[in-house]
Amino acid sequence: MADASIDLIVEEKTSQTAFAKRVKERQAALAEVNHGNMDKLVLSQETGDGGMLFRVNEIDDAYKSEVHWLLHDRYLIARIDSYNNQVKSAEALLLEFKRNVEYVQSPSDLPGTFCLGDVAVKGRYRSESASLGYRSTASEITFALDFDTFRKDDTESLLQRVGGKDSLLRKFQAKEKVLRKSEHTVAGMRAQEWGASVVLGEDGGEKQVSFALETMRPVPSVAAPKIHLEMDAKGSGTQDEKGLLALWDSVTRTIRMR
Repeated sequence: MADASIDLIVEEKTSQTAFAKRVKERQAALAEVNHGNMDKLVLSQETGDGGMLFRVNEIDDAYKSEVHWLLHDRYLIARIDSYNNQVKSAEALLLEFKRNVEYVQSPSDLPGTFCLGDVAVKGRYRSESASLGYRSTASEITFALDFDTFRKDDTESLLQRVGGKDSLLRKFQAKEKVLRKSEHTVAGMRAQEWGASVVLGEDGGEKQVSFALETMRPVPSVAAPKIHLEMDAKGSGTQDEKGLLALWDSVTRTIRMR
């Protein structure tokens, strides 16, 4: 199982009752699949802490296993694929991974972990990748983060893509005001960042402020992962451009290696 890959999905906050209902619904959905000898639910097993492990025989000696559990008030799902009848070894890895997932109220609670909001993954892994999204409850501000240990750099850099002739800003002749265009060091890696306020709509009645940061490293590694971070603001929040710049800097200037 040296090449095993585990996917972790962090769902919305939920109650114990709602969690139990969704697990039953998932079990029923897996059991209802009728593809002959393919995609058969062959195991539903409690994990002893309120969680549930499902095993699906996809075809022959290939399996997909998934474990569902409630951590504090977060519904979590972890999945792993296995082949050559290695399903038990795969599920052992899956349950070991599950034990490494902990609830945190502050990133400083568990230094050195891979933080996914109020959930963090302990341990060291050969490679890691994540796609995360955060939305402010107080205003129309969103963050999106893509992280990948070994993903190669794009052919064109961030600033080339944004300012090039093929960018959407150029194609739609958007009215933009550049707020940030720079290159600096992030967690020991070279990085580019860009920010602008853009007037949208035919009547120019809609405004959006967007920022982006992307690392650039010729040799991807655990110590030099691909990081692409975006922040978008719409609505009334776009009027305070200085405040948005300060918010952006408060996030990007704290990026560090584990």
